[in-house]
Amino acid sequence: MATPAVPQPARSRVLTKGARDIVIAGLAVAIALLTLYAIFLDQGALLSPVFGELSSAMNYIHEFAHDGRHLLAAPCH
Repeated sequence: MATPAVPQPARSRVLTKGARDIVIAGLAVAIALLTLYAIFLDQGALLSPVFGELSSAMNYIHEFAHDGRHLLAAPCH
């Protein structure tokens, strides 16, 4: 008598520890670069899809990070 074949559960693909660390480091670098851009260089471009022309006129991110720019010796005027 033959035994019925038992289906094996599908093995999920898991990143190795090294690959996971590289992905996390890449995301951290991307977030850090976006943050630096927002603080030091943005003049309303990041919020323009949300606020339109008002974002460059009001310059919300610049005003939010204004004192931090001066604290870090970054010119903004």
